[in-house]
Amino acid sequence: MKAHPSARLVVPALRLPADDLDPFLRLAARGIGGFCVFGGDLSLGGLLARLQAEAPHPLLFASDLEDGAGQQVKGLTRHPPAVALDPEAAELAGARTAVEARLLGLTMAFAPVCDVPSVPRNPIIQGRAFEDPLAGPPRFVRGARAFGLRTCAKHFPGHGGTSADSHDALPVVDADAATWRRRDLPPFQACIDAGVDAVMTAHVACPALTGSPTLPATLSRAVMTDLLRKEMGFSGLAVTDALLMEGVRGGRSEAEAALLALEAGCDALLVPQDVEGVLAAAEGADAEDALARMAEAAAPLGDPLAAAADASVTHAGALPVGAGPHEPLLFDLDRRGAGEAARRAIGGLSVPAVLILRSDRAWGGALELPREAREAAAKARLVILLGPRILLDGLAPRVWVRAPGHDPLTLAAVARRVRGGL
Repeated sequence: MKAHPSARLVVPALRLPADDLDPFLRLAARGIGGFCVFGGDLSLGGLLARLQAEAPHPLLFASDLEDGAGQQVKGLTRHPPAVALDPEAAELAGARTAVEARLLGLTMAFAPVCDVPSVPRNPIIQGRAFEDPLAGPPRFVRGARAFGLRTCAKHFPGHGGTSADSHDALPVVDADAATWRRRDLPPFQACIDAGVDAVMTAHVACPALTGSPTLPATLSRAVMTDLLRKEMGFSGLAVTDALLMEGVRGGRSEAEAALLALEAGCDALLVPQDVEGVLAAAEGADAEDALARMAEAAAPLGDPLAAAADASVTHAGALPVGAGPHEPLLFDLDRRGAGEAARRAIGGLSVPAVLILRSDRAWGGALELPREAREAAAKARLVILLGPRILLDGLAPRVWVRAPGHDPLTLAAVARRVRGGL
């Protein structure tokens, strides 16, 4: 089938391992813009090279790499969640992510997260947001771009002020325009000023910016063109969040949402389930500027081999959690005498960097934290909760929740990931 130029605006998912690569090879040959890569192992580079060989132009190979290249690719490094990284560690995380990702053919990270978590029960951001939302994201951008990896600030205009998940519904940001400008705008502006290559939309309603409680920001020209491009000066690639999400569909087909997103000022249409429908919708759009931005974003950014050689000298150490590597401090809340155990565990440690609160048996029940555990949690840089989220009400911006029965990680695996190990 002959490629239509506007096919380049569509970026489907490439979920690995795949039993049959032929459908993806055919999409590459039809001129799509690239793939959003989920999964894979150290053979990924060869697979991406096969896809590129079929394509009529350079492909964008992007992936959610918020926690490092190992978040998707088995065998690579996974660094601690963003909330555990101070600005220096954020830049180091960007650099290491870049070197590993580029050597396997990935060209863009859908990171950093710029959302500012301002609602304690926010179900989607939590530990994905940086400890310092103004300094952490641009430092990640600089670290990654210095070693050849393009970056994407997300989720514009901000998903941190919501209590719903845009995968399942259309969340509403209740902040007025003045609060949004003071709280949510600065991290995105800092990343734009740092040279971020792309901005990903949030499928959230922002009545203060759009005038509508039912219009997703992704589909709003006031947000995606007037605000992002004209006011904030962003000239790079505007990427939708996944079109399969309910927050953008809201009774629309993916094709209808895709066309409205392009008309609002978006460029790349990410992860549709109805790829054929979205390809057809893109053909009807006035997309000259979007195609130019897509071509620029797909162009290689530096030499990954040269970047790797440099990184082996300057970025070889273990990723820190704050000022340096730390063993996690564990409180087992299901054990008798947890309060006394907490006092002994803390000892002279005034600021534990990483605190794990384990309460598997309390799942679904009522349990209050011992005073010592709550005091330690208030000081810790990162809190990992193995148990019901309600235990840590008020600490949500620094909490990484792992729900018993819903996550395959063992306590040992959590500890390794916190320390920056594989």
